[in-house]
Amino acid sequence: MEWSKAKSILIFLFAALNIFLLFTIIRSASHGRPGADYIKHVESLLESKNIRIECRIPSYNADSGSVVYSDDAMDMSHVVEYFLGHGAIEISDEEQVWQNDGKALKIGNNMIIFEDSSPGAVIDIEDRDAVEGELKKTLQGLGMKQNDYVPDTWHEQDGRLYIRYIKKYRGHLLFDIYADFIISPKGMEYAAIIPGEVGYTLAEGEILSAWHILALSKIQENSVITDMSFGYKRINEGELYDSPVWRIRLSDETDLFFDAYTGEEVCSEKT
Repeated sequence: MEWSKAKSILIFLFAALNIFLLFTIIRSASHGRPGADYIKHVESLLESKNIRIECRIPSYNADSGSVVYSDDAMDMSHVVEYFLGHGAIEISDEEQVWQNDGKALKIGNNMIIFEDSSPGAVIDIEDRDAVEGELKKTLQGLGMKQNDYVPDTWHEQDGRLYIRYIKKYRGHLLFDIYADFIISPKGMEYAAIIPGEVGYTLAEGEILSAWHILALSKIQENSVITDMSFGYKRINEGELYDSPVWRIRLSDETDLFFDAYTGEEVCSEKT
């Protein structure tokens, strides 16, 4: 009886030691492009935590710097005319707020918010191509390059679509430069747009690969990874630049963001 108990303890200790050694190897690996053996180690580590990967893991591993946005501003008079047409009335002296024919527009704090209580269009929200076409027209109508934006979230709830488009820079996502839309069968009911143009990059450095991030991350057991993307995000409030980050999206609609230089988790958001 005592030998049986001792054997169970030894098996547990050996298993714990193997996991510890595996994790140590992964942490101590170089920042370079991971090889097949390294990837197998990471997959084994994730499997031990019952973490499944249901997406392609990016191979991006180039040196990257922080992005700094330019001072170029959108033509706000054009934005007002596009959303509200001619005859819009500015109703607030303290805030930039306009109204016209049941529509309202607010511009401030680097955000444009549009609301329409009774849109008059007809949109088949089940036809994704048609919806995407309308949203691209909106981006283009506001003077934004439609090909710079890609759909990132697309949810239907209570007969409405909740959509986020994110801007891309050199093929990667600017997570804080986006356009949110709420679309009903009658048209666009709501839009919240954060504009931004990258001026330049600075302080380029070596980043961790996606596989290194997966190894260092403390993703909860029994999670499912549905997407992994590289991009840029403001890590600390008050910073004047966006830093390189990796985003891991889970099946429960949680987004986890990791500093691409250190692997430290910097924030999490619900999509």
